[in-house]
Amino acid sequence: MNKKPKVLLLNLPENVDNPSHYYHLLSPYGLSLISSFLKQQGCDVTLLDAAGHHMKRDEIIEYVKQLNPAILGMTLITNHVSQTIPFLRDVKKALPALTTVVGGPHPSAEYRSLLQRHAEVDIAVIGEGEHTLLEIIGNLERGESLENVKGVSYRDSGAIRVNPPREMITDLDSMPFADWESLPIDQYWYSWSVKKNYAGLSVSRGCPYACTFCAYYATLGRKFRMRTPRSVIEEVKLLYDKFGVRNLYFTDSTLNVSNEWVREICEGLLALKRPLVWGCHVRADRLDRETIKLMKKAGCDRMFIGVESADNDVLRLMKKGETIEKIEEGIMKLHENGFYPDMGFILGMPGDTDASIMKTIDFAKRFKRNLVVFTLAAPFPGTELFKLAQDQGLKVEDWSKADLYSLAYVPEGLTREKIEHYYRLAIKTVYLRPSFIYHQLLRVRSWLDFKLKVRLAAQIFGIRLKTFKR
Repeated sequence: MNKKPKVLLLNLPENVDNPSHYYHLLSPYGLSLISSFLKQQGCDVTLLDAAGHHMKRDEIIEYVKQLNPAILGMTLITNHVSQTIPFLRDVKKALPALTTVVGGPHPSAEYRSLLQRHAEVDIAVIGEGEHTLLEIIGNLERGESLENVKGVSYRDSGAIRVNPPREMITDLDSMPFADWESLPIDQYWYSWSVKKNYAGLSVSRGCPYACTFCAYYATLGRKFRMRTPRSVIEEVKLLYDKFGVRNLYFTDSTLNVSNEWVREICEGLLALKRPLVWGCHVRADRLDRETIKLMKKAGCDRMFIGVESADNDVLRLMKKGETIEKIEEGIMKLHENGFYPDMGFILGMPGDTDASIMKTIDFAKRFKRNLVVFTLAAPFPGTELFKLAQDQGLKVEDWSKADLYSLAYVPEGLTREKIEHYYRLAIKTVYLRPSFIYHQLLRVRSWLDFKLKVRLAAQIFGIRLKTFKR
């Protein structure tokens, strides 16, 4: 009988060379789902969140060497490619027989370039990873090729092979809960955390919307698939009772695709009688007063709305599917019920002009109690924006610049200098208003919340603005 191959699922620190440098500390939810699924199937799996344990680069490599796995699986994020690849190179030097498997949004879109440029990557998973990785493990255990494994790209005698896509998982309730046992729950926090312990939980997959700047669908598809409210409540109860979680965030790209489903979850949370504080991402044009009131009653304390732009022409070009009038209507519904949602804006999207950017900044300035976040248009692989940027001459040599605060793309009609100017203007004129600072202080819910707000302010003024030359 063949011995089962040892599998290590590894989450690296945001900065593998400086693990103390991070903007927030979130659990590796995708890897933890895969871990629990593989363990359920009888695989020999270890899940290590090196970020959560604040491990240094050399410590991580030594851990991998001591464990000596046959397979190393990692989620690969676009702007982490430049530091993950050297790490894998060093690990492969120490363990030449190791098979490296990477998944997530970047490999799902850039599998071919990853395998062509980086010998350290053996297999790229395209789309959802649970069943795909299970089949990879089984085939490697039996010494078989990967030709019949759906949803992978790999090398075969020097050639890059791309297998047919894998069907999406339709019954999410058939999947086990995340592998919370293997995670240091007490270490996690986000910029809005008001209590410990904090956990991020996903209760759906897929997004039916077609925003040109988002690559969410590259991994999880367009079809919106929901866990049943019963399943959601069971996992929330587990987190509360066994792991001491008191602060929860539903990390789904849009929680309120179905308001009826959200209301059922809220009813379940109320019946659970556990005093949780929780938040979520919502779409403004899907908000209704009945659902908002029930969310508040069930412990919802925070909502994030991606406004993106206050100009309808720009919203149309980014295929947002909303008008600024509908977005504002949704924001006002929340204000009526005591919610002051965080709002995100993107500067430098296709179609943006001096006038449209000023319209967006002026719109953001109207809201004194809401926390607003300005980011720059980032052409991530797998997005329609990336294809457009490539058509306009974008060539990426350094993926580390592919983030929301580095200026990697300049749309036609604008210049780099103008976008930098407007970004600085937005940060200074919105955040430095006495009324804005006053209302943000009024929203402080705890000493932890205050410290995290100060940290966020330091990031914005001490790090992000320094990205641009004065």
